Amino acid sequence: MLNIILGIVLAFAETAQAQQTMPGNSIGAFSTSATPLANQMVIKVAMLIAQNDTDYGLARKNAALRNSGGAIPMSLEQLWADEILPQNVNFSFQWHYSNCNEANALGSTYQFIRNYGADAIIATPCMDVPPMLGHLSTNFNLPMMVWGQSMASALASSNSATYPSLLNVVPNYKYMASGVVGLLQYFNWTQFAFVIQSDTSAVSGGCNLFARDLDRALSIQSKTSITYKARIFNIKSSDTDTIVSGLKQRARIVLLCFDDLSQLRTFALNLFDGGLKTKDYVYIVPDNDLTLSLNLSRLPFWKQGASDLADLSVKDERDADAEVIGRLAFFWHYDITLSALSNRNYYGFYERVVKRTSDWPFYCPESDCGTVTNGSIYSILLYDAIYNYGMALNESFKQFGVRPEIYRNGSLLARNNRKPFMGLTGFVTVETDQNTRVFVMSNRKSDAQGNSLQVLMQLAFVNGQMNVSMRNASSQMWVSRAGVIPPAVPTCGFDGKGCTVSVFEMYKAYFLIGIILFALIISGSVFIIVYLIRAKIVQNRRSNLLWQISFALLKRSKQKHFERETERSRHSLRSNQTNISSLTHATMDSLAQSKNFSLYTYNGDKCIVRTYGLTSLAPPLSVAKLAECRNMRLFDHENVNRFLGLCLDGPNVLAVWNFCARGSIRDVILSENAMVKDVVFIQSAIKELCEGMYFLHNSALQFHGRLKSSACLINERWQVKISYFGLKWLKNSQKTQTKDLLWLSPEQLREMGDLDENVDGSKQSDVYTLALIFTEMVNMSPCWENGGAAQEEGEQAVHLSGEPRRGRSTVTRARNAEEIAYLVKRGGLFPLRPSLRPAFDNLNPELIHLIRDCWVEAPNERPTIEKVRQKLRQMNAGQSVNLMDYVFGMLEQYANKLEEEVQERTRELEGEKRKSDILLYRMMPRQVADRLKLDIVQFAALSSQMRPLQVVNLMNELYTTLDAIIDEHDAYKVESIGDGYLCVSGLPKRNGNLHGKECADMALEFMKALSDFRILDLPNERIRLRIGLHSGPCVAGVVGLAMPRYCLFGDTVNTASRMESSSSPNKIHISKATHTLLSANFDGYIMESRGEVIIKGKGVMETFWLLGHAENGALPANNAQQDRQPVTKADDDDDGEEEMYRNYKQSMERGTDTCG
Repeated sequence: MLNIILGIVLAFAETAQAQQTMPGNSIGAFSTSATPLANQMVIKVAMLIAQNDTDYGLARKNAALRNSGGAIPMSLEQLWADEILPQNVNFSFQWHYSNCNEANALGSTYQFIRNYGADAIIATPCMDVPPMLGHLSTNFNLPMMVWGQSMASALASSNSATYPSLLNVVPNYKYMASGVVGLLQYFNWTQFAFVIQSDTSAVSGGCNLFARDLDRALSIQSKTSITYKARIFNIKSSDTDTIVSGLKQRARIVLLCFDDLSQLRTFALNLFDGGLKTKDYVYIVPDNDLTLSLNLSRLPFWKQGASDLADLSVKDERDADAEVIGRLAFFWHYDITLSALSNRNYYGFYERVVKRTSDWPFYCPESDCGTVTNGSIYSILLYDAIYNYGMALNESFKQFGVRPEIYRNGSLLARNNRKPFMGLTGFVTVETDQNTRVFVMSNRKSDAQGNSLQVLMQLAFVNGQMNVSMRNASSQMWVSRAGVIPPAVPTCGFDGKGCTVSVFEMYKAYFLIGIILFALIISGSVFIIVYLIRAKIVQNRRSNLLWQISFALLKRSKQKHFERETERSRHSLRSNQTNISSLTHATMDSLAQSKNFSLYTYNGDKCIVRTYGLTSLAPPLSVAKLAECRNMRLFDHENVNRFLGLCLDGPNVLAVWNFCARGSIRDVILSENAMVKDVVFIQSAIKELCEGMYFLHNSALQFHGRLKSSACLINERWQVKISYFGLKWLKNSQKTQTKDLLWLSPEQLREMGDLDENVDGSKQSDVYTLALIFTEMVNMSPCWENGGAAQEEGEQAVHLSGEPRRGRSTVTRARNAEEIAYLVKRGGLFPLRPSLRPAFDNLNPELIHLIRDCWVEAPNERPTIEKVRQKLRQMNAGQSVNLMDYVFGMLEQYANKLEEEVQERTRELEGEKRKSDILLYRMMPRQVADRLKLDIVQFAALSSQMRPLQVVNLMNELYTTLDAIIDEHDAYKVESIGDGYLCVSGLPKRNGNLHGKECADMALEFMKALSDFRILDLPNERIRLRIGLHSGPCVAGVVGLAMPRYCLFGDTVNTASRMESSSSPNKIHISKATHTLLSANFDGYIMESRGEVIIKGKGVMETFWLLGHAENGALPANNAQQDRQPVTKADDDDDGEEEMYRNYKQSMERGTDTCG
């Protein structure tokens, strides 16, 4: 928010009436409430001005509210008194103290227009601000008035294309410069010197602008030219001796433009000391800031007591020397004050201005305005600016009446601003070119004080022609020079030798120096140009490195690896029962099915790589294509997918894009995720999609061109990001697929000769495709799923309110892509469009109408993306729910529901467990049952330390880790029961002897992974595995009809299970068959014999320990004392297990004998 000081005065109904006596007029009663409120028209005027007259320059030389604001009500009262403005037209004012700050002025003016509803603008009386405000007023077509020091030629009303709403009564440097050129030509001065002093710290300085317009005026004629030009920034640090020497050798007519009067006096003394004080010299001093034109009593520059020279701290007592130069000077200024003296309203004006500032409409407090006694010399320009504005209103009201659209029409008021009038600044004539003023050339009278001006000649432009008239006899101008007009070039040259010596001989040394300097300048220029070109090339090469990606940095990743990473990334949402991972799988599947897209990692980050049919780019990329790649690389918007760059050194040209884990909008629509089937999610996605398109339409790309739902991706934070934009020159290398025809607008289809040709897009075609994507999101199904319907038919398919329309049938049939493309291309009275069948009852009906507006047949009738964006914001007004907050709320509900279900299932499980225990006790002796139960109870005891959700999370993390390792090997997980795993290699696809290697490597990786695995909820507990391996034949197949399962049968399965049960914690137990297979076919495995072990059901078997591989080293030694009880197997006592089975067998035999 901008901190600005605003003063607001709105005059509506006031009970008192104000009366003011205007000089030279009868007493006129006026009041802002003289007419009924219903008939009163209030024009809102916004004004920019300084708070104090010292805010941007010397006192009284500049304009501020306290010394100029009173001119506005005085001018308005005169307009009402002269019956130029109707009595029912009133004004309200709002002002801001911008103090000539460009950014502040622009910002506050924009706020006035937008928030205050300003009808007119009064620009600040500065040099630089009004041209910028002119563009703003032009944009809104509001009238703008300028006054004060706004003499920039850019504000000339002749430039109607740039400032068509400008009302200007202030002279400008363009005509001042033209007048100087006309003056020089009038006296046949064909050449002159120009010395300019520009004080960059002074806001009121105008010599720079005058110099620029003087160059323009000289360029359009050939009679007069500048032979010597010098610029002074600070006379204390400038080499004035060189300038004086140059003037002596190059000119006799010298034009002096100084922003600082004190520096003009110092330079005059330098001229005096340099000998340039003879009658051969003529000095012309233009009034560059109107101070002389508006204040004839201003002291001459040679008087050290002048207020402008008050900064001279040391009195040099050289007024007489400076006066010698001043008597040789002529002053070129506007005839403003001289003309104003003929207007009786001028007398006492400056005193009345200050008094009126404390009255309506500003009511300036005593603390701000009480210390001022005289008004600004520029206040009469403000008076005339308001009066001129009132006359323009009068002409416009006569033509069209008093209406807001009339007095807000700046261009209309500017066209009606052609009537001359007598203002305080004299007779103002506003022609088609601009307001014209009369120039005068004067000098100081030779009286005691030298204060009074003597006008010598007058110059005016009428219809573009210069008219010159002498106020006094021509001889009086040159009476001090014996009636002789000094020539521009002396007869014998500037050095007095021109009569006898040729110019070349006279300036031979200068010619040689000039040639050498010219050669040096040319050589230096060539060197600089070459250096700049080379620097530009280097800069472009560095910029291109941002988007040029080396193929070596791209690492192709397996699809399963991406699925695993995405699965891990959603653990924070694991309490959600919805099928979130289905979105990722949909993305992977769609990418895997496309030959143009691949999954890669770039600098450790996931990315999508699009492959084009080009193996290389020849010839090299053009400048426009390189610039496009640089711009795309710099795109940064939350709803635009990040373009990482192009890979040009690979087997094919590749485009690298940022990876979005949740897939595209099409994947979301086809998923079974309950969360996305929600109207809040759909509305948020539509809004974000529109924001992304708004960014692209206002970027250097201008449009997308190939927009479709699969190009609208969704990241892990559920943000919609538009992807695959730009690079039209690469997309044209591939033919258009048939399915992509469904996303082309009718005009694009008509431009295609064949259905596989490529066509350019446009903003209108993007809006059309955007409507199709909106349709998919609203219907929650592919937009052309039912083949579409004619537009009239499609309208009947949406029953948001009321009864369905009668008329044509709404029966649709399935159509293929080519048929749909043909019908869309054909157009007609009822063009084919997708059917609108909203899947949500609470969908805003305005969205349906917006979709229809976006896919109309005529491109120029479709709304722009700005209007679509504005319409969506209006639909979502008042809905401040953040999508992520909404998603987390849903997830919290799902988590609570899941916890309740887990508790319910746990209770059911405990009940079933009690039943199974009873059955077990009936089937087996108590001793065996207790031993089997001990395995479960110990695991349950550990589980009892955690909540149910924590147990589920532990098993989920453990299974995810082990499943990831299985996916990386040629192995298949048959089943997992509780804490047991059964895996097989070589089935169903045979792999020879590799099955032993695959299982051995997988077992070693299990051990390695579990060494770093930690239980988050029980950090002191450790996971320990027992693994058994066996190789041999087995039978595999699918068994069952109701719940078919892939099962393994055979003694090999039983032997592997015995290897596991007889293993030790953190050990890999292998059979002799596996040992023989690994030793005979593969090298590097570290194994040692365990000896002979009694295996249940097998008897005595020789087994081995698999300790590791030579490349990775042996497994870490098992430290059973440091590790706690393992989670996966509660029973680590092999002898106890054998004893349990022996006791069970003996009890069964005794029972048999008894029965027998």
